[in-house]
Amino acid sequence: MFGLIFGNPLVSLVRGPCAVLAVVGMITALCGCIRCSRWSLRDIALIKHLYLWIGQDKFDDFELIMFVHEAMFEKQGKTTTYVNVKAGAHCIRTEESPSHIFQQPLHIIVEQGVETIVVELMDTRHTCMATLHLDVLDQIITPKVLNPEVVYFMKQKAKGVLQPKIQLTMVVNNPDDAASGLVDHGALSSDVDLLVRQQLLKARRQHGDEEVTSELDVLKDACAGPLEIFQGMGRSNEVHVAVIGPPISRRWVLGVWRDQESFANKEKTLHEVDLMKIESIQADPKRNHVFVVNFFDELRNRNQMTFRRVDRARDVWVEILHLMIMKAREVKTEMKLRSTQPAMFLGSGVRSTQPAMFLGSGARSSTEPSLDDPTRSTMFV
Repeated sequence: MFGLIFGNPLVSLVRGPCAVLAVVGMITALCGCIRCSRWSLRDIALIKHLYLWIGQDKFDDFELIMFVHEAMFEKQGKTTTYVNVKAGAHCIRTEESPSHIFQQPLHIIVEQGVETIVVELMDTRHTCMATLHLDVLDQIITPKVLNPEVVYFMKQKAKGVLQPKIQLTMVVNNPDDAASGLVDHGALSSDVDLLVRQQLLKARRQHGDEEVTSELDVLKDACAGPLEIFQGMGRSNEVHVAVIGPPISRRWVLGVWRDQESFANKEKTLHEVDLMKIESIQADPKRNHVFVVNFFDELRNRNQMTFRRVDRARDVWVEILHLMIMKAREVKTEMKLRSTQPAMFLGSGVRSTQPAMFLGSGARSSTEPSLDDPTRSTMFV
């Protein structure tokens, strides 16, 4: 009847706002469904690529490898903690540690559109003690190089937790993205390989701006650090372990000092093991943080020393000591060959029969045990 009285213009006038309200209602309902579920517009491939093309999103999906080294804070009493990492809908956590030293790599997918990665320090009651918010674009994607073992200040969330900090190393595992901050060290074959490369890189940086840094010097520096040595009856003491050789020592020696200061002051060692007499370095299959050095003493009797890691992963110690022993044997073989060659043949390019070790290359003999095998034993003799 309204149409008969007022004609078609009024119908069109009413129909227009209704259509607009209907569209707004549909959009609102759709947005509500998106918020209430894990589904998003980026799950549609066409829209996802469109966002990248128009610059709405600055990066595609990538895998972030976050090495959680240590959490540091002041708190009365003993507290067992773990670290929880969230990136959008993805979440992953470390193992629990009463010492707050984790040395654990975490793999987490950072999807396109995620702006912030949240790192949470949790106790065993799943109470958040401190948080760290990392801007994906500014702190992970944009930097050309992500420095290892960076200490970040966290925001306190629980009472009694003072000055919380966390030490992280982050590597972007996205070889197709040149600007992702990935340090070019070859193919990423395993977590242990990445940790070893980070340790070697740290040792190389200790030499500062020196132009000539031999692989041997880098390995020696990488083999130095704190460990706990077992002394029977379940007792253990923290010591400082390092490798010394010519010209400081006539032999290549794995030495154990009371502490780092004793090593720096060139005091007498608590224990010494000739690198050439080390039979094997074996990861303890029953204890995740323990490894054993099997060796022959001066009387050719088999002996062993048992260590527990402190500042880095157990498998990193095993692998770096393995590299150090192989390199020391290679150098000794080359020196022996040179000393036995006539003068006219010196410098003729005689090569060692031992395989060359390329730091950070990840190359490994096919006969060597897998790094992922916890029961592996690296044999030398």
